[in-house]
Amino acid sequence: MRLYALAQAAQVFFDITFIYKTCSLPLLNKLHQANFNTQQIAAPLSTDELLPHAFTAIIVDDYDLTTDEWLELNQLTIFIVKLDDALDHQPIWADFVINPAPNVSLEEYRKRAPNATFCLGPEYTYLRKEFAAQDYIPIAERPNLLIALGGTDPKSLALPLSKAIIDALPEAHVCLLIGQVHQQQLVLEQLARQHSNFSIICNPPSVAQIMMQSGLAISAAGGTLGELSSQGVPTLALVTVDNQLPALGSPLNNSWYNAIDMRAFDCNQADSHINNDLLSKIKVDAVNLWHDKCLRQGMSDIARQLIDGLGCQRIIKKLIVNIQQKSEL
Repeated sequence: MRLYALAQAAQVFFDITFIYKTCSLPLLNKLHQANFNTQQIAAPLSTDELLPHAFTAIIVDDYDLTTDEWLELNQLTIFIVKLDDALDHQPIWADFVINPAPNVSLEEYRKRAPNATFCLGPEYTYLRKEFAAQDYIPIAERPNLLIALGGTDPKSLALPLSKAIIDALPEAHVCLLIGQVHQQQLVLEQLARQHSNFSIICNPPSVAQIMMQSGLAISAAGGTLGELSSQGVPTLALVTVDNQLPALGSPLNNSWYNAIDMRAFDCNQADSHINNDLLSKIKVDAVNLWHDKCLRQGMSDIARQLIDGLGCQRIIKKLIVNIQQKSEL
């Protein structure tokens, strides 16, 4: 979705094509509805499939791209952009590097990519257009508690977490936001029928609108955090996979969001002590925050000051300048 956000900002200046090895059908449908071109390519990536397009630039968002594939890309005479999360200290083979995290080091990045241009920090947060279009609603007027666990919910937290929050906060309306049919969809739908204060929202027209109605969120600590921040949603941020670890060490932790390391949660051990302890911590923190509207309003105010919704526009403007400069060399 961060590529989608960049594509929205770039489509005024470029023809956009999404190149993918694998992609979910709901996401492909979303891209086609927005009139973006798509093309599936083989794995491993080969320049033979990319050359006919004569791309001006390629923006890479792929944790699993191998060294050989990066070398293939560098054989092309195109401008290479990498979306990075500072998960390692390996060299970066790109002309342009983006990381909107608040605690990234320019000095460290220059060691990894000495000839690159950088867009670093929250002012470059990837947000789709819808997030700049919402009128702010004060926390006291937001009725919902939002659970958002990313596109795939790799820990299968949706069901146990929803159950825990429904029971702990019967006065809140708990909304589970999912981007596609969940692996536990039937059981979740049964839960929604049993509890009037629980609903499932699948692939809504506007995620921003859902977030603006939320007085508290329990969210995976990935790119969704930038979206929640822009809408001023106090958040319990769940670190479920290693690429979300920067949320734990960020200076913003315990400001507008509180991070919880959930990597030890094992969906195959439903009643383990570790699972129960982690769910109990989330439940206690959620209850305490929900009952303290003043604290949540303060968290919301901090969040809204960080991100203005123009990050993608800044990135694209800077990208165009750098492409032009490279073409003149």
